[in-house]
Amino acid sequence: MQRERIWQAAIVLALVALVAWSFYQRWQMLAASPFPLGVDGYFYPIQLRALLEDGSLQYPSSPLTFYFMAPFAAATDEITGAKLGAALGGALIALPAYAVGARFGRSRGAGLIAAALVANSASSLYLSFEFVKQGLGLTVGMTALWLLLRALDAPTRLRIGSALAALVAAYLTHKLAAAVVMAIAVPAAIEEARGRAKLRGRRLLYLLAVLGVLGLVVVVLGIAAPQRFLSPGDAALLTNALSSDAYWSAPALATERVTLAFEHEAAVGAVLAIAAAVVIRLRPTKPRKHGERAAQWMVVAFAIAIALPWLAVSDPQGLGFRLRIAAFVPLALCAAMLVDPLLARIKQLAPSERELVAGGFALLLAIRPHAKPTEGVVLAHPAMVTAVMASARQIPAGKTVIVPERHILFMVAWYTRATVSLRPWPVPAERRVRMMPLAFIGMDSPLDQEIDRARNVHSIAPPLGFHPRHRNGLVLVEERTWLWLLAHLPHRARMHWGRWQTI
Repeated sequence: MQRERIWQAAIVLALVALVAWSFYQRWQMLAASPFPLGVDGYFYPIQLRALLEDGSLQYPSSPLTFYFMAPFAAATDEITGAKLGAALGGALIALPAYAVGARFGRSRGAGLIAAALVANSASSLYLSFEFVKQGLGLTVGMTALWLLLRALDAPTRLRIGSALAALVAAYLTHKLAAAVVMAIAVPAAIEEARGRAKLRGRRLLYLLAVLGVLGLVVVVLGIAAPQRFLSPGDAALLTNALSSDAYWSAPALATERVTLAFEHEAAVGAVLAIAAAVVIRLRPTKPRKHGERAAQWMVVAFAIAIALPWLAVSDPQGLGFRLRIAAFVPLALCAAMLVDPLLARIKQLAPSERELVAGGFALLLAIRPHAKPTEGVVLAHPAMVTAVMASARQIPAGKTVIVPERHILFMVAWYTRATVSLRPWPVPAERRVRMMPLAFIGMDSPLDQEIDRARNVHSIAPPLGFHPRHRNGLVLVEERTWLWLLAHLPHRARMHWGRWQTI
């Protein structure tokens, strides 16, 4: 009994240290710049400012992440608060990863290895910089999975209610994370019910009816609030999920300009999943563990599916990219399933010694350095920040600023408080002004030359440049001036810039 208490205390201390270390790593990188990091970095301070000032979000979005960040923002400021929330929310995934990993691996050592893998994963760190909602969504989703497994073990009202509440919380944090958890939870619940109650006939029909009603509720919510909940538009992303191009190293993103590998976690996860499938198949199922076994099979299937070489990963806003950067979750859980079978082959080790070995290996995984710790991170350039701040007094009241680049769009909304839009078509022409960075204009391009010429035409409002390093580094033009620019471009150039391609 005394030894068991010591083990429990050691596990608690190890998890606290792991979360603290993971938080420290993330915070060090986030605090290296005084500006928000990531393409949507300024989106989070904007939402927090609106939440603190008006009690509601400025843009429709899954809300739970911002309520989690709000106390940090209230205690510091919106930018610092968003960074603190991102670092802590990402680091906390180690706790439910330990709980689920210990169940899947049937040992505390397996749980520690799962926790160490998610806490120090390259993709997990990236989520704290770039896709913060998804990072927190995976933390909440992993918690929901753990509570579901507990409810399947002993389906009391408290446990079932806790599991359902966690699933709702995941749904309110990030749509993709909720979808992944539901894909694991539903088959696990059905399999457990079938194993316990000989699910067939009328009971099966009742269960299918309940699942049908829940599915209908999800669809209705998605139609009513597509930015907050899973919607038919999100389901349409599945039609473009596969590509004819094969990437056998399974990168997270592969475009003409950049390739993000994140230490090939998707490929590693697939290899571990194949090995885990063998373990699940050979390991006898314990009584009343049918649901947990089904959940393990779904995790294995998820790991293999997101590592398919034909997954479309050329679009940074596409489903393939979002799935690949979540690969560290099934990777960690599949690794946990392999710990005991591997250590059991060392006959000299007693069960308690195996856990010590697993804990030591978890320590090495937690402190291992990364070759590219800031891979893929988008930084706000001080010169661009200066330019956007300088534009604040030049934006006409009541106008909507059309900005083709998301990173600058949210930067404009933060520093100027102007209404912004990525695309011009939803905004009436009389309310538009356009703000263009040099990346959109093109150095020495026909548009660059016409902007210079337009400054000397007295019949139109001149283009205004704000960038301290280039006259056209960031340009604001009124809609009438924009039409003049298009009219004076060669035909091919007019077609190109007239499409208003967003970055």
